[in-house]
Amino acid sequence: MHSGIVRTEEKSKKGKNVIRLAIDAAYQKDSHHASAGLVLVQDGQQYQKKVRLAGCEDNHKAEFLALLWAIKSELAILKTSQLVEIISDSKILVSSMQKGYAKHYQKEVDLILALLPNPDLTFYTWVSDRKNQGPHHLAMQALQD
Repeated sequence: MHSGIVRTEEKSKKGKNVIRLAIDAAYQKDSHHASAGLVLVQDGQQYQKKVRLAGCEDNHKAEFLALLWAIKSELAILKTSQLVEIISDSKILVSSMQKGYAKHYQKEVDLILALLPNPDLTFYTWVSDRKNQGPHHLAMQALQD
């Protein structure tokens, strides 16, 4: 019985150390301009960032590049966490990262996995567009800047 209490306490301590990265990309087909939005949540605090992305041929690649940018820009913070949850409305991104494989974006998947401090303790969550409005609005703003 005592070990159950210890595990519960350990879980709650670990639970406080979860970092959530909610990301989204925006892509303009006609101009090939792309951007990314990031909402990072750590210890109840929320941080927002946005950026223009280069080298995008399509929206899917923009989603992978958005995650690469988010990891690179928050690497120091990610190294302090035991668990990382990456939240995206891109089914191809989430599915590819969960499998560690993407037919057309394997280079990006490999770069992402190599950058993550704890890839085995990183979880990917798909959410609907409606539930990913923060990163979406930031990406749209960066596209207009």
